[in-house]
Amino acid sequence: MMTGLLSWPKFSFSSYRVVERLVRQGVTVNTVIDVGANVGQFSVAAAKLMKPKSIFAFEPAPAAFERLKRNTRALPEVRAMCMALGERDGVSEFNVNVHLHSSSILKLAAAHEQAFPNAIETEVIRVPMMRLDGAIEGKTKERPCLLKLDVQGYEANVLLGATETLAGTDYVVAELSFKPMYQGERTFADMLELFEEKGFRFSRPLDFLADPKTGEFLQMDGLFVRVEA
Repeated sequence: MMTGLLSWPKFSFSSYRVVERLVRQGVTVNTVIDVGANVGQFSVAAAKLMKPKSIFAFEPAPAAFERLKRNTRALPEVRAMCMALGERDGVSEFNVNVHLHSSSILKLAAAHEQAFPNAIETEVIRVPMMRLDGAIEGKTKERPCLLKLDVQGYEANVLLGATETLAGTDYVVAELSFKPMYQGERTFADMLELFEEKGFRFSRPLDFLADPKTGEFLQMDGLFVRVEA
C-alpha cells in the first residue's frame, strides 16, 4: 500500500485521511469541485481513491497553482483554474503566506498567529475572483457531486456565490473553525446556519486541526449532505 502512495504525484496524509474516510463511509462521486486546491493534495487523493470522472480544481496563488498543474498533469480528469472564488466577480487582494496553504483573502487573526507563529504573511497580491456559479457554468458536472472548500476563512463567501452550483451538489467537505483563525471568518456555529439555508445538514467530522502547544481543537473538516426535499 505504501509503495502505491509514494507513486502519487502529490501525497498529503491529511488529504488522504479525509478522502479515504469518505470512501470507507460510502461516499461515491462522479464530480469533485476542489476550491482552494493549493498544490493538488485533495485533487490527487480524490482522483486516486474516489476515481471521479471530473475534478475542477481552483487555486488563486500563482506559485501554488504552478505546482498544482505539475502535480495533476498526468491526471486527465483534473482541470486546474487559477482564480479565487467568492461572492462576486472582479479582483481581490490576496495575502500570500510563507506556508502557501495558509494564504487567504483574509488576514490572519490572533488565534492563528498564537497557535502557528511561523505562518507569516509575506506579500499582498491581486488575483481574479469569480463566483463559483460563473466559473463552473457550462461545464459538465455529473452527479453525485462533491464540493470541497478549504479557503482559509472565506468559505461563507464562496457559498454565497454558489447558489446554482449547490443545487446540483450532493456533498460538501468544508474546513471550519471553532474560533476565528482569520479576520472576519465565520465560525462553525454560524456556518451551520448558512449550510442549512443552502439545503445541507451537518453529517459528521472527518478530521481535526489542533493547537500544537495546547491540543485545543481549532478547526475541523466537516461533511455536509444535501437534504432531500
